[in-house]
Amino acid sequence: MAGIAFELKKILRKKSLSSIFTAFGYSFALSSGPYFITIISLILISFLMQSFVEKREILTQFQVSVTHIIAFSLILSGLINLYLIRFLADILFMKKVEAVVPNMMGAVLINMSLGFFLSFPFSMIFIAPHASYSFAFLFSFAITTLMGVWTLNIILTGFKSYKYILFSYALSYALFIVFSFIFVRFGLSGLIFAFALSNFLIFSLFLSYLLKNHYSSNLLSFDFLKEKRYRSLMLTGFFYNFGLWADKLIFWYHPYTSTSVLGPLSYSVVYDIPIFLAYLSIAPGISTMFLKIEWEFAEYYERYYDAVRGGSTLDKIYLYGDELIRSARSVLLDTFRVQLIFSIFIVIIQEPVFNLFRIPKIYTPLFDILLFGTTMQVVLLCILSLMFYFNKLNYALITTFIFATSNFLLSLMSIYIGPFFYGYGFVVSVFLSLIIGIILLRRFLHDIHYYTFMHI
Repeated sequence: MAGIAFELKKILRKKSLSSIFTAFGYSFALSSGPYFITIISLILISFLMQSFVEKREILTQFQVSVTHIIAFSLILSGLINLYLIRFLADILFMKKVEAVVPNMMGAVLINMSLGFFLSFPFSMIFIAPHASYSFAFLFSFAITTLMGVWTLNIILTGFKSYKYILFSYALSYALFIVFSFIFVRFGLSGLIFAFALSNFLIFSLFLSYLLKNHYSSNLLSFDFLKEKRYRSLMLTGFFYNFGLWADKLIFWYHPYTSTSVLGPLSYSVVYDIPIFLAYLSIAPGISTMFLKIEWEFAEYYERYYDAVRGGSTLDKIYLYGDELIRSARSVLLDTFRVQLIFSIFIVIIQEPVFNLFRIPKIYTPLFDILLFGTTMQVVLLCILSLMFYFNKLNYALITTFIFATSNFLLSLMSIYIGPFFYGYGFVVSVFLSLIIGIILLRRFLHDIHYYTFMHI
């Protein structure tokens, strides 16, 4: 954390407009870079491969397959990842550095085993008859690999190794484009092989980096499973990731809105394009949140709790506490302001953009409502990040549970109400979760000194 914060402070020390844009760009690259690299690579493949495939439907099948691979691997890995990173943070605080690698390897083994034993029978039974056994195996292999990637990714994120994460994604997905040109002659199986190979490269880069920088005489341990204090994080991670995909899954598999492309793998002509475009707009909010937390909030957080642990005077503790509360509010408000301004700008220019990329204007109303939903979702992510900082794990569990269940139920309800209400299930669920999260976080911040001294 110190390294990233130091670089941001060094950039912002110039106090000029250019330094602000530089810091913002730096934050964008570190926080949203991997996400955008993945999206842009998949878009480029779909565009560039049109001249190399005999049937255009192969590209649709590839896109839908990759989307399902990412969705299922994220939802399943959510059961372990948050729980693991909290455990690792504790053992690092206690200077038990040697416990990092074996517990990391234990979590990777569990996640990848879970991914394989669930995806392999599914792909062989339900997907192979509609494609090929080689494609079904590669589909399962890609899910298994990504289960490991997400685990190592969250560990590297916890260690603030943002530059290495960005480098790994950039290199691997650049090679993914190259691999696609090489293996496209094998059709759908060739494209999915290129995707699986590039993600295996990310997994290898992440794993080698962590093994190189964290020595341990023991290679495998499951001690993290014995830690009962943070069991709620298993459900929190699952509910958050399921909540992210709940509305998409509803629209993919409901008979009113789904189109099957490869056996059980489906997509929604109505929903997929506008939700995809809406999610492309969240980068400014994510970057602002990253900048504010790493540059400002983390400093106030450390100052306050160092004062408490170091036995500072009560006046200083109250002063630092007030600064911390103001910083937390500033993170939320600035994130919301930046994301809202950018979303309004997108709405203003959407007509010429839709015309430029030949996107049907029939998507405009749904896109507008989903754009509002993703704006609020960035703020929801910010609230959850602050809850994790303050160790209010029960608050995070309540918030993510409401998000997951309401998004699933309300999105399902919106389909039965009618096309005019598509997207409102997602928006209402995010808004409801956001309100609950703000109430809970505000309650904690109001009594932060009481909660702090209760746990000393």
